[in-house]
Amino acid sequence: MMKMLYATVAAATLVACASVKPAPIQAGDRCLRCRVPVGDLRVAGEIIDRLRAPHPFRTAGCLAKYVKANQAESFTAVFVTDFQSGRLIAADDAWFVPAQLAAPEGRRTQPDYLAFRSRSDAEAARAGQPLLRWAQVVAEATAN
Repeated sequence: MMKMLYATVAAATLVACASVKPAPIQAGDRCLRCRVPVGDLRVAGEIIDRLRAPHPFRTAGCLAKYVKANQAESFTAVFVTDFQSGRLIAADDAWFVPAQLAAPEGRRTQPDYLAFRSRSDAEAARAGQPLLRWAQVVAEATAN
C-alpha cells in the first residue's frame, strides 16, 4: 500500500514539473535583476520560481547573470525567447549566439545573446561567433 502511495506521489510530482509553462512576457515588464523594462520581446527571458511565480528578464544575458548570482536558489523552470519564432523555450534546449544588443537607454550597444530553438537557425545567425549552450552562457556571465 505504501509503495503505491509513493509511486503515485512521485508520478504526480513528475507530471507537475513537466507541465510548467512559461507566462507571457509583455513589453514594459520590469526585469527582475536590473529593473529595466523589457523592450525587445525577441530577446527576453523568464524564470519560474519554486512557488511557480514567473519573473521576466530583459535579455538572456541578464537572466544568466541572475542565475549565476543566485546559484543556491532553486528554479522550477528557466525560459528564453527563440529569436526566430518569438516563443519562449527552455533555456537548456536553446542554442545561443553572442550579439551586440541595444543598451536600455538606446545610445550604445552591449554584449548579450540571441537564443534559438534550432541549431541551424543559430548557425545562420552567428556571423563567425561561437555557438553556446545555456551552461556556457551562465558560466560566462559577469556581475556587472
